[in-house]
Amino acid sequence: MDEDIITLLDEETNEEVQLRIIDNFDMDDRSFGVFITLEENDDEVELVILEMIEEGEEVMFQSLDESEEDKVYDFYDSLLDEDELEEGSSEE
Repeated sequence: MDEDIITLLDEETNEEVQLRIIDNFDMDDRSFGVFITLEENDDEVELVILEMIEEGEEVMFQSLDESEEDKVYDFYDSLLDEDELEEGSSEE
């Protein structure tokens, strides 16, 4: 089994969704995982951010509250923008 892939149950549709972790980051003393969907019949890849909660040796994933979703996604976007700037300046 690939440790980078998790399977979640979509509570709205009651369908299983497979996600691959591609990145992680910390914000406000909390950890988050960045995932992409792995649905074979989807033409588009969806980016999903989940909170990572460590319980002993296990890691649990929790969806974001609607009230904090924009803040977390905007923070991750700013991290990507910083990385692009750093890569661009190192190429000069």
